[in-house]
Order: sequence, then structure tokens, then C-alpha cells
Amino acid sequence: MKKLKVSEVAQYRATALEEQGGHCMLCCDRVASEDAVLDHDHKTGHVRGVLHRGCNAMLGHIENNRARNMLKDARLWRFLRGVERYITADHTQRPLHPTHRTAEEKVARTKKLAAKRRAAKKATT
Repeated sequence: MKKLKVSEVAQYRATALEEQGGHCMLCCDRVASEDAVLDHDHKTGHVRGVLHRGCNAMLGHIENNRARNMLKDARLWRFLRGVERYITADHTQRPLHPTHRTAEEKVARTKKLAAKRRAAKKATT
């Protein structure tokens, strides 16, 4: 099996992206060349395709933390199939999490912190 040289990666990535129709293999959106990365399987070393930098990072996070999060084999596939359904479901009838700040709370907090900074600066001058 041929192993790419570092100097060959950019050309291979460009060619692979063209073969993919300019789209990320995961999200299927168009990939700008400056956002394109050549993904590979860290166990086998084989190149899998071209992805957005963010898609590649998320994939790496999932793959690298599978064992720690007990997401092995069938459970991982069930998890991945459930992600879209779970995060796009309507949860508006459920209560807000205690650490969540509404837009109004964020504005009030920003104003309070700004006033505190002004008072501290005034006290030092």
C-alpha cells in the first residue's frame, strides 16, 4: 500500500475533494479549500476522505472518546442515529436548566459587571 509523503498531501486532498464533488463526506456541505482537511483512520492509517475542519474535529472527538464514554460498536451507531432526533426535538415545554441565562439575564449581568468595573476604577483613581 502506498504511503503519502507530506509533500503530496495538499495535492491528494485537492484531487480527493474534486472527486467528492467539492463536498464534505460527513455533512455534505461544500468545502472551501482552506477549510478542507484530509481525514484518516487513526487505527489503520488509511485516508477516508476530505472533511471540513470542524467535522473532522468532531469526528475525532467521537472516535477518540468512544471507550471512555462506553460507546462501543452497536451502542455508538444507535447514539449517532439518535443525535439528530434528540437535538432537533421540541423541548420548549420542559424547564430551563439552572445554569442557562436568558438574553435578558445576559444583558443585566453585562450591565452589572460594567458598573462594578466602573466603580472599582473610580475607587482606584
